Amino acid sequence: RRVEIIVRRLYKILRFCIIILLFYSVYRIANAHYWYLPQDIFETGKNVEVLGNSIVSEKKILNEVKKIHLDNEPLYKINPEELTKGLETLPPIKKAYIRRFWLPARLVIMVQEVVPAIIISPAENTPEVAAYSFDGEYINREYLPLENKEHAIKILSYGTKEDDYEKWDIKKIMNLYRLVRETEYYSGEKVRYLDLRIPDNAFIQLETVKIRLGIIDLTIFERIKELASMMASDDIKRLATNTKYIDLSWSDVRYININDEEESIFDN
Repeated sequence: RRVEIIVRRLYKILRFCIIILLFYSVYRIANAHYWYLPQDIFETGKNVEVLGNSIVSEKKILNEVKKIHLDNEPLYKINPEELTKGLETLPPIKKAYIRRFWLPARLVIMVQEVVPAIIISPAENTPEVAAYSFDGEYINREYLPLENKEHAIKILSYGTKEDDYEKWDIKKIMNLYRLVRETEYYSGEKVRYLDLRIPDNAFIQLETVKIRLGIIDLTIFERIKELASMMASDDIKRLATNTKYIDLSWSDVRYININDEEESIFDN
């Protein structure tokens, strides 16, 4: 019996030691240096990765995140939402997420950016000076030139007081986008640019010919439908090399303006 008592006591002592050791191990793991991010993580760019950005540079994103003070505490105590607050104030970023990883402690910043709908330049062969997304978000020079603009249309504009592109609303942006895409549909050609440098005398440049639109008003979408028949006409094919532009600025008459000032008329 004495032996049994000794065994029981040893068992209790061993169980107590195991519990103490378990708590100590959990404490050591929870406070291991592997849980801690480097204090200069956003300055060096080490232990952090940025994904999904093509408009906002990685440097800009890291500079914005580091404005939030990062306490010297374990990774699991860091609130990702606090770090993303500043990112979502940048115009090109719709949403930002941060994922935390261990061994070693690191962050992955994932951003969802707006998709450019139009880019604006003062001339055909000059870099863009502004852009708008499909959401109507204005993208200024700070984020230009754009890397990914395959879905965007090009618009030429001086941004004068009469037509200040910084003040365009979402309705105008989408109407201009629709105008270019429908012009491509009816003409069967890609649009190189839409010229709004003279607001009441707009032009569209196709691959082979220029289209004079005049004033862009409520009749514009009916007027460009005439391109389907005009582009297929014998006059266009015969005068292709001499055509200055196709004139769609009138509602009831269509012109082919020739370089030597002669005009071929299409009556409705």
